[in-house]
Amino acid sequence: MSAVKIKLQPWFRRSIYVVLGISWLTGLTFFIMNNWAAIEGDFGPEKHPLQFKVLVVHGAAAFLMLMIFGSMLSNHLPMAWKTNRLRKIGITLTSFVIIQILSAFLLYYLSSDSVRAVVVWVHLLAGMTLPVVLTTHVLVGRQRSRSRQGKTK
Repeated sequence: MSAVKIKLQPWFRRSIYVVLGISWLTGLTFFIMNNWAAIEGDFGPEKHPLQFKVLVVHGAAAFLMLMIFGSMLSNHLPMAWKTNRLRKIGITLTSFVIIQILSAFLLYYLSSDSVRAVVVWVHLLAGMTLPVVLTTHVLVGRQRSRSRQGKTK
């Protein structure tokens, strides 16, 4: 049985890291600005003037992440599923991305303040954890790939 090649191209892998990094940094920056960076305006405390621009960059990075995720769903995931390796961490990673997508949709379109307050925290916690889950997926995958190469030599 021949090995299934599921390793991502270096340019694509770097794109994932850059876009996820931008999304992570702007998301955290927006959260901090939204909660603790009010400035004194003519009529009392106001949102920081850069807050909206940070959110726009975060949204743009999210759209790029959606395109990357679509590519992963059509290429990497089906091939990786056949190997029966890294399924649990792959499912976990995919679940975190789906949580991000759904919670972002709810944050953008939800009108209930009480539900929105919960969704903000779900989105934040999943977003802050996503790079850890991705890093774990990559490192475990590399480790298992090296150990498989050592066994075949």
